[in-house]
Amino acid sequence: MKKIILIFLMILFFVSCSKRYSADSEYSVYEYENYISKLISNKDTLEFTSNFVLDLDENIVNTLQEMSLIYELTPVNIIESIKNMGALYQRIFSNNDDSLCNYLPKDGGYYDVDITYKKYKDVIVAQIEYPSFNKISENTIEFVAIYLNDKWRLITINFLNI
Repeated sequence: MKKIILIFLMILFFVSCSKRYSADSEYSVYEYENYISKLISNKDTLEFTSNFVLDLDENIVNTLQEMSLIYELTPVNIIESIKNMGALYQRIFSNNDDSLCNYLPKDGGYYDVDITYKKYKDVIVAQIEYPSFNKISENTIEFVAIYLNDKWRLITINFLNI
């Protein structure tokens, strides 16, 4: 009987100590970054491009403009560039020395990532910024994601001069 009580108390202790994070929390952005990093490091361009939101509600677009987000490329431009192995493909997925996929661990996540989490008028946006990796690389890469329909989706990719 003592063993049963002890086991019950241990289970209760572990359950009470575990943190619960909501899907739209800042922690969930780190989980999403881990997922995106895996796709990039494994050069899974098909799944990567399927993460883009291709059309946003006008109210969400207006809210994004009020949030002053950098919005350089549309998802359609990005997907087209990746399919055509254009400049974005070269910068993110190619075998070039300065390509992002060569610096991310195969199991996902990057220790030096900078994440900015913003919530405004029920719109949640995250900016996931990967720093310059070497002297050849002139820009940092920033992925902008939005929490929409209970999951994170990419809006755009920005190249930021350092």
